[in-house]
Amino acid sequence: MKSFLVKIQIFWAFSFFIIFHSSCANFGQPQGIGPTGLLYASYTLAVSERPLPKQPLKVGKSCLKRIGFFYVTGDASISAAASVGNIQEVFRIEKEATNYLSLYSTLCTVVGGI
Repeated sequence: MKSFLVKIQIFWAFSFFIIFHSSCANFGQPQGIGPTGLLYASYTLAVSERPLPKQPLKVGKSCLKRIGFFYVTGDASISAAASVGNIQEVFRIEKEATNYLSLYSTLCTVVGGI
């Protein structure tokens, strides 16, 4: 009986390893860019930038949130971020992502423009 339980434990450990290391399951960031951490991750990526104008930039930010493994809400599009900041011409685009315990994560698009 003891050897049977050991075989079951080995089977589940091997199955867990295969599923999570073959990208069949990803509990990191919803967007699939940047590093993912099982416990915590937070980073900002500059996606696009062009020569900046002489006047100060307005900033707009739009986010999506993932709660648990099945519920995602929000709009992290460039157009949503531009409309929040009342931006007509975009000069800079950044992505900000945060992940807590793979149970709550956010992805935000930050745009700068005039």
